[in-house]
Amino acid sequence: MIQIGHMNKVFHLKSGDVTALDNVTLNIEDGMIYGVIGYSGAGKSTLVRCLNLLETPDDGTLSVGDSGVITLRGGKAYDAQGRKLTERKLGAMRRGIGMIFQHFNLLDRSTVFENIAYPLRYTGMKKADMEARVFELLDLVDLRDKADVYPSQLSGGQKQRVAIARALINDPEILLADEPTGALDSKTSVQIMDLLTEIANDRLVIMVTHNPELAYQYATRIVNLADGKITDDSDPFDAAKAARREAKPTRKTSMSFVTALGLSA
Repeated sequence: MIQIGHMNKVFHLKSGDVTALDNVTLNIEDGMIYGVIGYSGAGKSTLVRCLNLLETPDDGTLSVGDSGVITLRGGKAYDAQGRKLTERKLGAMRRGIGMIFQHFNLLDRSTVFENIAYPLRYTGMKKADMEARVFELLDLVDLRDKADVYPSQLSGGQKQRVAIARALINDPEILLADEPTGALDSKTSVQIMDLLTEIANDRLVIMVTHNPELAYQYATRIVNLADGKITDDSDPFDAAKAARREAKPTRKTSMSFVTALGLSA
């Protein structure tokens, strides 16, 4: 679960201050796909970037999974004991969060394999295990035959599939998708959304989009942002309902999520 409390973010520009987030409070449950919609400049992308502290909010609180409550003050992050979080601790937190960008953010001079493996470079994982993990994800996104090609040789949809595989490489509990279909045609957008929907069976997916039709077709819950404020929530968080859902027994596969999804595909 993600819990956001009274989060604010203001950008100080030469043309004046721009309020990107204005007292945002939100609880987001696991195992679903959430859509965050709003017009350009509403604060959608800023919210997503603040969830993994790529942008540090000016103030508020944030709790992601089991990381504990983080206090945000003066553009810095502090733990429950009031200690400033080091970059190392922030990095550890970010490894539990995968990020998909609208324009893919792939390394042009690296192969598809190298792009997907990139987040593992400092983990100390054995080469054989790393290769197995990358090919597992290549199978998931149906790009095993593209392992040795470069991003310039791929279509937009293929690039986004590489970006999804890279975001999943550390098996994160949370997947953030910032306009995942913004650079794609309608047919490819449906294919990417179908893939994200399957991924959401095993983890939380938060999708930012300017396309309300896409959000209402695929998202479990939709939050509207305007001028940095939440103006509408299709399914406001209910603590009692969430507790009942947590208490309900669920069946779990004995194999990894990626393996199970790959086999089902």
